[in-house]
Amino acid sequence: MKQFLTLIACLLVTVIVAQTEKPLLRHPSLSPDGTRMAFSFQGDIWTANANGGQARRLTLHESYESDPQWSPDGSTLLIIGTRYGNSDLFTIPAKGGQVTRLTHFSGSDASPRWIDNESIVFSSNRMYRAVERMGEMYSVGTDGTTPYRMTDFLGNAPVISPDGRYNAFERGNCRITREAYQGPANRDIWLYDLQN
Repeated sequence: MKQFLTLIACLLVTVIVAQTEKPLLRHPSLSPDGTRMAFSFQGDIWTANANGGQARRLTLHESYESDPQWSPDGSTLLIIGTRYGNSDLFTIPAKGGQVTRLTHFSGSDASPRWIDNESIVFSSNRMYRAVERMGEMYSVGTDGTTPYRMTDFLGNAPVISPDGRYNAFERGNCRITREAYQGPANRDIWLYDLQN
């Protein structure tokens, strides 16, 4: 009986501690003017004032949505969602509204970044998945036009410089779990001049 009461007491303490923990907000993103924050919580996208206050849910869907990023003008959020079974890119007005699907590929799209208010750069394994493990870099318009491959070489997580001249990206395919690895598959940052 003493062991049973001890077990019940431990379960009650666990439940009480679990209910007092703060929620895990993932992938926070600060708006360009610094007044709002977008984040992922329990697979949906939320926004809140940067100085605190009530959070507002923008998406409510059984799929998992994450990685919100503000457009340069702060009017739109770019998100990754699994509404169709794989990771695709979507946009949603920052004040809420209809979610717009930008990519329609059966594989996953990753690491999206805004180039400007009308175009996005991202990584995907569309053409060379059977040959290489590294992704290709693509660009897509917010109007949902067909994505096009930006370069003839492979790379992940592309980021375009504010002036549009350079593309910083990651090359290498060593898993992150091999942090002490030293060799040709190391993940390195490369810089590509888009004008030359």
